[in-house]
Amino acid sequence: MDHWDEIRMFLAVAEGGTVRAAADMLAVNHATIIRGIGRLEEKLSTKLFDKLPSGYKLTDAGADIVELAGQMSSASAQIEAKIFGRDQSISGPLRLTLPVSFATDLLMPTLADFSAAYPNIALEIIGSGSVVNLSNREADVALRVVIGNGAPPDNLYGTRLGGFHTGYYVRRDLLEVRSKPVAWLLGANEAVPSDWQPAGGITTTATPIRFAEMRSQYEAARAGMGISILPCFLGDADPLLARVPGGPVARAGDIWLLTHADTRRTKRVRLLCDQIHAAMRGFAPRLAGQVDGGGAELA
Repeated sequence: MDHWDEIRMFLAVAEGGTVRAAADMLAVNHATIIRGIGRLEEKLSTKLFDKLPSGYKLTDAGADIVELAGQMSSASAQIEAKIFGRDQSISGPLRLTLPVSFATDLLMPTLADFSAAYPNIALEIIGSGSVVNLSNREADVALRVVIGNGAPPDNLYGTRLGGFHTGYYVRRDLLEVRSKPVAWLLGANEAVPSDWQPAGGITTTATPIRFAEMRSQYEAARAGMGISILPCFLGDADPLLARVPGGPVARAGDIWLLTHADTRRTKRVRLLCDQIHAAMRGFAPRLAGQVDGGGAELA
């Protein structure tokens, strides 16, 4: 089949459900996706999708070939990974994915140093909490928090960098003026703590405020909206925030640096992993909630 680009577009629409989702996935515009699907349907002389108000639905013919298209995609990614794994140059593209807070509030100086040291490496930083498929080359290196006592997938090469701790934080001036109850600021799946209550005369409202992602939750705490559970490295370093009296510091999981077995020996992958590994060793006290933003030891 000489229409691999069109098959990739077909598979992206099948997985994403809409042309826009497919365009975002492949970093092209939606008109390119529509034209590509049209060329593939013309080549195969069959209709692959029904266009519905809710998006694109596979026809029977489309459903018949989607698994084969996925196999082609996996094979293509494996070929790319094998070739990429032999690359010992210090130039070319390199994709790193990591949570937004790790990028913006912890590792950006490290990544800036890396970019300055290796200007011919085209570093792409993907700030996201979503799990990417390293096997399909959606990224080359991933920094991830694995919750609880879990472990990364067996098909990935992982290095455990240490524990990840969280605590409860509130805007500092709310500890001084307790004129009214404050709200719990929670993520989508977080529950109001049942095993402890704030000390120091702080009272809380019965109704929590929820957020779809952590950055908004953090900014809400900084704005004085209420009490939020945050990574210790983030909350302790912010002069506007203070730990809630009586609030626990808890290990939420482990931080892992992940690569694919076929690409981990690529020189620029190793260089980036070594630099991140060294930086994270230095950040261990902050990640454990043992120091504040000024470097002072916390009780």
